[in-house]
Amino acid sequence: MAFLLNYKRADRVSTIHVQNALAAGGHTPGPADGRFGLSTMKAVVAFQNAHGLDPSGMVDEALYAQIVSGKAPKPVAEKKAPVKKPAAKAAAEAKPVAKKAPTKKPAAKKPSVTT
Repeated sequence: MAFLLNYKRADRVSTIHVQNALAAGGHTPGPADGRFGLSTMKAVVAFQNAHGLDPSGMVDEALYAQIVSGKAPKPVAEKKAPVKKPAAKAAAEAKPVAKKAPTKKPAAKKPSVTT
């Protein structure tokens, strides 16, 4: 691919378009100064994560078109699997066991020495 924006190489005009589009989409690329810096890269990664894309932090032709046009794939909704408790833990939680207090042993008497 010939077109690529990253922290090493970036076209200022294209970077400004990406920064403005990311800011409009709710990501924070920093000021639209045309510099593909750390803030812009983090915003690109956030965009990629939000839309289920590979979080490379680099913008190629396809990603540029998605960001600028606003026609990115719909965000991926993560489904959480229900957590099942192991049988041993479930039984322990259902029936609390009371601990007995330790009993004190009477102190042993020292034998008295008489001479």
